[in-house]
Amino acid sequence: MTLTPLFACAAALLAVAGLMKLRAPAAASGALAALSLPAAPSTVRLAGACELALGTWALVAPGRLSAALVAAAYAGFAVFVFGLLRDGTRAAGCGCFGEGEAEVHPLHLLLNACAAAAAAAAVIAPPPSLGRLVADHPATGLVLCMGVAGSVYAAYLLYTAAPAAWRAYRRGTA
Repeated sequence: MTLTPLFACAAALLAVAGLMKLRAPAAASGALAALSLPAAPSTVRLAGACELALGTWALVAPGRLSAALVAAAYAGFAVFVFGLLRDGTRAAGCGCFGEGEAEVHPLHLLLNACAAAAAAAAVIAPPPSLGRLVADHPATGLVLCMGVAGSVYAAYLLYTAAPAAWRAYRRGTA
């Protein structure tokens, strides 16, 4: 049960990112183009739809296969972010969250690696779904769902707002 909130947060964040790419693919298209990868908006929307579907599936029915695919997705994101950081294309953003994206930051790499690790752990010991926990233990399950929702929002802010906040702090203008 320890993995449930970690894996649920990673899966839900993946679904949110996919939904945001479906709505606004331009930022992700720019980031892909910066690394000379296929960058058509339709390609980004297809990837967003896959992220949304995978994240939702992993959240609703976690298992070894869904956990392995979530781990692979986050590992791929980490490699992508590393490429952007290495090439110095930070200001372009990675396009993870559509219009809400900020510049690429090493924190993105760390967050993606942590999410990949949580999902990889879920491959070894698949956690129960949040729905199962709510059905078995309603009070505990509902509190856990609220905690996961808050964690997803906090992670979203770490990806999108923290880099600019850190830059402002470093400059002494915060």
